[in-house]
Amino acid sequence: MTVGNRYWVALFSQLLVLSASVILFLIPIYLLWSHITFEQNHLSNYKPHVVALILARGGSKGIPKKNLAEIQNSTLLRRSLDTINKCGLFQDIWVSTDDKEIAAEAELGGAKVFHRNAATASDEATSLSAVKEFSMYHQKVDIFAVIQCTSPFMTVEYLTRAYRMAVHQKFDSVFSVTRSHKLRWKLDSDGQLQPSNFDVTKRPRRQDWDGEYVENGMFYFAHKKLIVNNKLQGGKLGVVVIPMNRSLEIDTPFDLQAARLLAPLLDTSKNTTENSSQITKKSQVN
Repeated sequence: MTVGNRYWVALFSQLLVLSASVILFLIPIYLLWSHITFEQNHLSNYKPHVVALILARGGSKGIPKKNLAEIQNSTLLRRSLDTINKCGLFQDIWVSTDDKEIAAEAELGGAKVFHRNAATASDEATSLSAVKEFSMYHQKVDIFAVIQCTSPFMTVEYLTRAYRMAVHQKFDSVFSVTRSHKLRWKLDSDGQLQPSNFDVTKRPRRQDWDGEYVENGMFYFAHKKLIVNNKLQGGKLGVVVIPMNRSLEIDTPFDLQAARLLAPLLDTSKNTTENSSQITKKSQVN
């Protein structure tokens, strides 16, 4: 082999080694980039697992079997389930109960039944303890929408608004409230009355202030991380303001009678609003 040929062979060998080194250097970079891209696409397309959960124990005291009380020939439980089903946003709909009649009504309404432990269905148990019990058996759930069926005038619109805030706007918890303009008083440590939310020398007129938010118990959307840490509310908080006339919460026989009187008016209004909303959705799709 001549000197010239040896030169070209050596040069080719060096180029071959250099090319192999570059390729070996780029392979892990490419693999890392592919992994990052995959994760980004996965996160951008990820849809959290959101379930609707109704807590409906059988041992209510003020109104026995309150969750099965009827308004407009439909139980309170079925009214809530019908609204949740019409909303159509939840991956699953569950009713947590310790009662066979309530369980049967839940299944007739298209819900799955979680058989609640006696300890979390007692008079002393909190709603949070029941949600936490449910979460222990459903660890894939990301967001719990805890819905109270004793709020008979809930609408698809309110649920949809809360869902979007929790899922799309990334609120950690979203709950329903009513705006109140009541002037409140409280007893101080000496037993004397003191104004709680206003200055007696500057009593506000209703139109001069926005009022206060008062929970009405209709629903609570909470991310799993809150439930794990024994909270229904926390982190980035959001509220859905419910009009006073739809914020009725049934605790007493008087509340139930009031709801029965209001239902013919409010249900007609609700159906009109929901039908208009469905027409709008269909138009957007077409």
